[in-house]
Amino acid sequence: IGAGVFICEIQQNSNCTYRMYDYDRRDKFGNPRELHVKKALDVVDNHKYIKDNKTEVVIARNEHFTEERLVQCKYFEVYKYDVNDEAKITVDEASFVSVLFINGSGTIETDDYEKTMEFKAGDSFFVSAGLRSIIIKGQATMVVTRV
Repeated sequence: IGAGVFICEIQQNSNCTYRMYDYDRRDKFGNPRELHVKKALDVVDNHKYIKDNKTEVVIARNEHFTEERLVQCKYFEVYKYDVNDEAKITVDEASFVSVLFINGSGTIETDDYEKTMEFKAGDSFFVSAGLRSIIIKGQATMVVTRV
């Protein structure tokens, strides 16, 4: 991983973490943190991932924004939005929405206009599931994830 590389890691909730390497970090008593190399290797799925190019598709394109589906599987969906002016994103009861701004700046607000917040590149927002929309205003590229 180097300069110019952007990683957005999507993972499911888990009650355990296996550490294969921990950058020589120490616990609160100054001891090296425990590693779990064997356990981690036991659960790794090392089958080669073959990208399904049929899932990457432009959903919407107009003068205000472009919406592109990057990934869709049984666990999650990931979309990329390029916003030139304004984009409205529906948040239904089936899933929360995670919004991560890759570049740009502007505002994010609820469709009832009760809450407006500014954003810049690197900011992320968690929008709980429910029947509403959020409105993104400005110039930005963002990654939107649903489960």
